[in-house]
Amino acid sequence: MKNKQFPNGFTSWAETHFDIVSYISNIANNEGENDESPIIAIVLKMEGIGGLYQLAEDLTDEFESTHEKREWDGEYYDEIEEFLKTKLF
Repeated sequence: MKNKQFPNGFTSWAETHFDIVSYISNIANNEGENDESPIIAIVLKMEGIGGLYQLAEDLTDEFESTHEKREWDGEYYDEIEEFLKTKLF
């Protein structure tokens, strides 16, 4: 993470990253669910777990940049779930 930018601060980035990793992990660890996310299945097949690490970091960066300086008013989880569904399915 050398020279990494955190448009909303590190704490926001870390919280978003945790939520994204949890979401990806839940899909990747459930038998038969990989078919529901072709992106996760392809990354696992081609790059292994390291590819999922990079995918989670890239998605975190994109989400944080897209929502730079946004003040959340209870809709964060709906927004991140919709973002991940759009990106992974």
